[in-house]
Amino acid sequence: MGLKKKLFPRKGKEKDELIIKAKSHIRKISLANKTYSKRSEIARKNAKIALKRGEKERAKNYLIQYKQYQQKVDRANNIRAKIERQIEAIEEGQMISTTGDLMGGIRDELESIAIKAAPTKIAEIAEDSEAYVAEIEESADILAGDPEIDLAIDVSDELNKLETEMLLEQGGQMPDVPLDDLQYISELDIEEEPEVKTKAKLEDEIEKLRKELES
Repeated sequence: MGLKKKLFPRKGKEKDELIIKAKSHIRKISLANKTYSKRSEIARKNAKIALKRGEKERAKNYLIQYKQYQQKVDRANNIRAKIERQIEAIEEGQMISTTGDLMGGIRDELESIAIKAAPTKIAEIAEDSEAYVAEIEESADILAGDPEIDLAIDVSDELNKLETEMLLEQGGQMPDVPLDDLQYISELDIEEEPEVKTKAKLEDEIEKLRKELES
């Protein structure tokens, strides 16, 4: 329960009761007006009857009654109109007050959302998120590590042997045949004098080729 309801718990209820009483009073005025209208009509008819009977004084009295009832009807209508205007003002005021409270609540909610979704805060969140992602990736790299370092295993010799085997395998293959005359001719296509190349000779050539590449 809000502070307003705690301080004024019956205020809204009292307003509703007041409007109910006012509308009930308007209904009573309307019923009284119907009675006054009927009596005024009867008085006017009686005035006609009195004139027909030649009773002029009585006709005047009936007309006086007729005027009195008409005045009551007019006064009651004026009172009713004032009460109705005030009721309308109260109802309109309640609507405006409710609308104001609603708009105030919407404003407060928008303010709360705007604070949570402020550009600077969103930028800060995005920056923090990227930093966390970077930290997670760094942690993953640490966990993955370098097997050669972590296990203290040196594979340099094995790598050299593997490269030598690959070069030997490539040297023992037939060269590719050019598809047309526009292709460059590889020096590997030059046929040497027919002789059987020994493995030692091939290893010497590979060693020379490695030194040329390193220089």
